Amino acid sequence: MSDRVGVRYCLKVDVDTHDGLRRGVPRLLDAFARAGVQASFFLSYGPDNAGKAIWNVVRQRGFLRKMLRTGAPKLYGWRTILSGTLLPARPIGLGLPELVRRIAAEGHEVGVHAWDHRLWQDHLPKLPRARVAEEVARACAAHAEILGEAPRAMAAPAWLMTPAALAAEDARDLLYASDMRGGSPGYPELDGYRARTLQIPTTQPCLEELLSLGCTDRGAWIDRLLARPCDAGENLVLPLHAEVEGGPYLPVLEELLERLRDDGAEVERLDAYAARLLAAASPPTPRAAELRPWPGRAGQVFAFARDGQGAGA
Repeated sequence: MSDRVGVRYCLKVDVDTHDGLRRGVPRLLDAFARAGVQASFFLSYGPDNAGKAIWNVVRQRGFLRKMLRTGAPKLYGWRTILSGTLLPARPIGLGLPELVRRIAAEGHEVGVHAWDHRLWQDHLPKLPRARVAEEVARACAAHAEILGEAPRAMAAPAWLMTPAALAAEDARDLLYASDMRGGSPGYPELDGYRARTLQIPTTQPCLEELLSLGCTDRGAWIDRLLARPCDAGENLVLPLHAEVEGGPYLPVLEELLERLRDDGAEVERLDAYAARLLAAASPPTPRAAELRPWPGRAGQVFAFARDGQGAGA
């Protein structure tokens, strides 16, 4: 019997670009419909400035190597790679509202990823507190304009957060956020700020990280994407990207979904997982958090502290 029998997986889909929403999301929706599963989508709503990532070649150690190993032109296409630099930045969620509504109409959760994804990923630590709050407010307003209700969840670009970003989330009365990597759910304390919004970390690697680490065996991809980490909570949270699994790596997603079905694993939306956690007799607790390097990524990510010490202990 498979060790995935009785295991719950959450499919967390980040939508970073205009073409990711326009082309990748319909493919993902069709794949999820065929598999009979529901996912949690987190959308960027503002300008697609993906082309500005080019400056990370000189600004961020390891960025160029990652781009080469992951085959960025194949993943994203030249229109996206030049977006916001040599070509105009097209709006993402606000530019394709009918697709945003289709996601919700087909039974999937829709949350906020960002307003300007590139700005957040490259410059968040240097942004004034008011600008961070403005970025969150603009994304939430766009979400409400399209779907007629305020978002109940957020998931930060590149798993990057600051105390100002945590405070901006706390002001939105969210059910939960999914801004962290690794570990079980909890309430993070970062640089003296203790968040009031429940965090559900992403527990699994994403395909781009495996590619960046030099893993090229397709069978090994599936095994590593579905393996249970020793520090995971009750559910395993699997990150997907509309530009990747909704693009050239759609066959990998289809194989992964088939494996989950054959193994009897359950798939549920992140909001359902959050509701169960908040209603539990022993809910998640506050814990110290930090920014630290992560395998397969060029920058740091937001994660609970590795020593497991409780916040404020």
